[in-house]
Amino acid sequence: MSPEKRKTFSPAERRRIVAEVVRRQEAEGITNGEMGLALGYRGGAVWSQVRNEKYAGDVDRCIARAAQWLRDRSHRADAPAVTYVETSIGRQIMAVCSRAWALPTIGLVVTPSGAGKTAALAEFARRRGERALWLQVGEDLTTRKALLEELCLRLGVALSPSASSDDRARGLKKHFANSYLGGKGSPFCLLLDEATRIRASAANLLRGFHDDPACRVALVFAGTEELDALMHNRAWIPGGTAQLRSRVAAAYQMRLTREISMADVQAVGRSILKSMGIRRDLAAAAWKYLRKIAQADGRLRNVAKRLYAVRDTAESAGARPAFSARELDFVATLVNQPCEFVHRESPFPKGPASSSAAVGEPAEARRRKAS
Repeated sequence: MSPEKRKTFSPAERRRIVAEVVRRQEAEGITNGEMGLALGYRGGAVWSQVRNEKYAGDVDRCIARAAQWLRDRSHRADAPAVTYVETSIGRQIMAVCSRAWALPTIGLVVTPSGAGKTAALAEFARRRGERALWLQVGEDLTTRKALLEELCLRLGVALSPSASSDDRARGLKKHFANSYLGGKGSPFCLLLDEATRIRASAANLLRGFHDDPACRVALVFAGTEELDALMHNRAWIPGGTAQLRSRVAAAYQMRLTREISMADVQAVGRSILKSMGIRRDLAAAAWKYLRKIAQADGRLRNVAKRLYAVRDTAESAGARPAFSARELDFVATLVNQPCEFVHRESPFPKGPASSSAAVGEPAEARRRKAS
């Protein structure tokens, strides 16, 4: 989060901003510690003192960050709600996650990029609530130490800032054991997206959580086709890949040659159009075009990118998009893909959206109206 430029706040402004942050804290169950971390501090001490008007440090710096936090939250609230779209691929991924959680065991999900893997994993975690956690493994979460710190933070395992990695591992084991209760409770499920980035030490740590009979953490490793190769690479986890693979009892590996169904394309496309406030359906030629580009590298993600590109281009032209095949093709270069048609002129009619260039209205009909 980037704080505001240096600014001096009046006492009234400070109280107003603090009161709004506190209101949102209480509404969303955000602790002072979590709020402090969100504002760029190591803990909740600074924010707690600012709340109580007892902070002797740079109050305006904290207030500026709090104001920025409020603006960020407002921007997210203004964004259209994105709901999970169920596809046949998503159902397969959900089934792997459910089986891994129920047994509990280790699951493996391998799909091409853009097939809907991330959306399905995140949705499964959302449905399980406190019993599951989805982690997208970025460059900052590849090591054992970084993974331990992130898990403790996300799961609310309170430890001293000076706690060692072993202390954090023990704290997490206790957390998982309290959830599992020796099989009398529900296991916890960790969903590792982009798992190809995990280093050997982190992978062995996770396997340890799974193997411990007191914890029995369910694990789902997910990634692109590189993950399958990595699971067979002895250099990844010296002496450990065979043990990891032998524990996999739930798996879904999407073939690179598998076609994306028209039903999946339409499910994703209609959800996106609905989020734009568009209720009408597309022409058969447009759906056929979208399905064709969904077979290329990028898969279902291509459908979303193309629809958004058409909407944005039409808005720039002051027109209402028809989402025709020609419009979908015209914006291809904007998303770094080739055009299939020759476009001598833009297919987007010029003028305001309320003009005779009505959505989906044939050009000949518009010419007759103009004459």
